[in-house]
Amino acid sequence: MNLTTVTRFKVFAGMTGTSQDSLIVSLIPQVSDQIAKYLKRDLAVTTYLSWVDGTGSPILRLEQWPILSLYQVFLGTETAGYIENTSATVSRASVSFDGTNLSLTLISTAGVVTTTDLPVGTSKILSTLKTAIEAVSGWSVTLNSTDYNSEPTSMLRPIYAASAVDPDTADLVLPDSPVPVKVIAEDMIELLNSGNDPVGFGGGSIVPGFDATTGIGPGFPSGSANILVYYKAGYTLPSDAAGETPASDGTLPPGLALLVHQILQDVLSSTKYNSNLQSESIGNYSYSLSAQDKGAVLSAINNRRKDLDLFKRITI
Repeated sequence: MNLTTVTRFKVFAGMTGTSQDSLIVSLIPQVSDQIAKYLKRDLAVTTYLSWVDGTGSPILRLEQWPILSLYQVFLGTETAGYIENTSATVSRASVSFDGTNLSLTLISTAGVVTTTDLPVGTSKILSTLKTAIEAVSGWSVTLNSTDYNSEPTSMLRPIYAASAVDPDTADLVLPDSPVPVKVIAEDMIELLNSGNDPVGFGGGSIVPGFDATTGIGPGFPSGSANILVYYKAGYTLPSDAAGETPASDGTLPPGLALLVHQILQDVLSSTKYNSNLQSESIGNYSYSLSAQDKGAVLSAINNRRKDLDLFKRITI
C-alpha cells in the first residue's frame, strides 16, 4: 500500500532531480505501512465480511471507514452443522477458522501433533468444504440439512480453537436474517424500522422511539459476533500515469495526504543528518535526541502524532 507516489512527493518537496528517486521509492511503502499501523485502520479500499458485536443500540459503528458501499447486514446466527474427529487414536482435536483457512489440529494418543490447513477459497460452498474435511483421516462433517449444501463458506463465522473430539463438536455457524439498514455517517450504520417484516426494506428510521418498535426490535441485538456486515470501505490511493492509464489523485483526505508527505520528507531528511535531533541551542551548543530506538520512520510519525490523531479512532 502506497499513500503517495514519487511524482506527487517530489512536487510537494520541490524536487526536480532524479538522484533520490530510488530512495523515495523504497521509503514510500515503509512510511505508508507505519502510518496505517499507527492509525490502526485499513486505508486502501477493501471489501469486508465482518462479524461484529451487537450493543442493543440502533446505531452500529463499523471498524473500517469511510463506508463506500453497504451490501448486506444480517442479524443473529444459525448453526448449519458441525465438525468432529472420530478417531480412536486421538486424545485432543480442535478446529479454527480465520476467514481464509480452516485448520484441523489433533494430538494423537502417542502425543504427535498434526495440523491440516484447508484454504476455504477453494471450497466455496459447504458441500465442497465437507468433502475436503472428510478427505482428512479421522475428520467428519454433519450438516443439519441438505439446504445448507450450497451455502457460501465465505459467510462462516470464525472459529477459535473449538474442541472437536467426543463429546465436543465445532459448530459451523452462518448468519441468519438480512435486515434493512442505511449509512448515516462515514463509519456508522442505522437499523431501519420495517414494521412486522423482519427482512423488509421499506421502513423508516428506527431512532425515534426505537425502544418500542415492533418487528426487528429496538436495535442491533446485544451479543458477541452476532451480526454480519458485508461492506466496502477505504480510500482510493493516488497513482501516477502508466501507459494509457491516467494519473489519479485518489480520495485520501487532503490533511492526511499532507501528513504523509511531511513524514516522508522528515524521513528523507534523516539521510542527511541525525533524524533524532529534537532541539538545539546556540550558546554553549547542546542538543536533545528523541525516540532513538524507534527508527527514523517511527520517530517522524511520533513527532506528528497529534495531527495524525485526527484520522485515528479514539476509543475509551
